[in-house]
Amino acid sequence: MMRFSANIEMLCKNESFVDRIRTAKASGFDGIEFWSWENKDLRSIGLLCQELGLGISSISGDSCEYALCDDTHSRPYIEYARASFEAAEQIGCSMVVLHSNALDNGVVVDSYEKVPSHRLFLSMAKTLTALSPYAQKAGITCVLEPLNIQVDHPGCLLHSLAEAALVVESVGSPSIRLLYDLYHMQIETGNLIANFNRFQPLIAHIHAADVPGRHEMGTGEINYTTVFSHLRSRGYGNWVAFELSPSESYEKAVKAIMDMK
Repeated sequence: MMRFSANIEMLCKNESFVDRIRTAKASGFDGIEFWSWENKDLRSIGLLCQELGLGISSISGDSCEYALCDDTHSRPYIEYARASFEAAEQIGCSMVVLHSNALDNGVVVDSYEKVPSHRLFLSMAKTLTALSPYAQKAGITCVLEPLNIQVDHPGCLLHSLAEAALVVESVGSPSIRLLYDLYHMQIETGNLIANFNRFQPLIAHIHAADVPGRHEMGTGEINYTTVFSHLRSRGYGNWVAFELSPSESYEKAVKAIMDMK
């Protein structure tokens, strides 16, 4: 059975961080996730989630200072990712999210326009290959997330699921998998169901929001009833995290989300 997670960076951001966790539990979510682990009280977060019976589906595993696609960043990128593994272990989380480029509040720090794309892709594969034994030893799954470049993240190297899959397949490690963000990939390619079928063996995590606006289900063009029904029919039983901002109110957004259960 799919488990529903609230991304508490977006869904209930008007509350204190601790209150967001309690609100997610009261709203019927099975877990939470958040982005950066730095400057957060990880011990308190882990204890509260344990007390409430909430899982933690993922945290961010990369830094705004280092890019996975930059071969000159490989060593510090790996060091930061390993620190992220330790943070994840501390709170009982087994998944970290990685991106091709460094992001600062969602903005691509460097698009590497003057660097040949094949070099950037090779750098990603080499760094992930070097990182994978550390992830496997820590019991962490790294999920590589392509982002849309048309609306939210112009300049991001990795913006298609097919290209991300090539990178993951080239690494060949069970600790390196795909994050399928339905919002981003609807903007980039559409064909959400066909692409899920094609890459399902590599997909370990899913993000969900509607298009346009990145709001809750039913506010845009994605037929989430059909998409979720298909995921269930294909036996997808991992996390679905709702990384979205409410169109009107938190309560209305949660109702639309829970209608998908």
